[in-house]
Amino acid sequence: MSELYLHVMFGLGGGLGAVFRHWIALRINHDLPLSTLIVNVLGSLLLGLWIGYLGGPVDMGEEEKRLVFGFCGGFTTFSSFAYQTLELRRERTIALAAGNILLSLALCWLALWMGLVVMR
Repeated sequence: MSELYLHVMFGLGGGLGAVFRHWIALRINHDLPLSTLIVNVLGSLLLGLWIGYLGGPVDMGEEEKRLVFGFCGGFTTFSSFAYQTLELRRERTIALAAGNILLSLALCWLALWMGLVVMR
């Protein structure tokens, strides 16, 4: 397998993830950044399920690893999360910004763990 092919697989996964993220964002319109929270939680769950199914990053072939991590990287939106949290602080309250941080971290960690548990 060539290195170029592996980069293409990563890019393909990332592109598909970005398209799905955009699709969800268009369907969830709320004054709080719920679409970002949802894709970050779903992306974490999906990564846990994928890793559990494929046997973990060590047991995955390079092609699968690049596709999976590309998709999850394109699908999740941590940079959007950071920006939207800053905006919550600027436009609303520090409590909402802190709540967004805590809820996002807790739910994403829990979703990743649940994905791993389900697939074991």
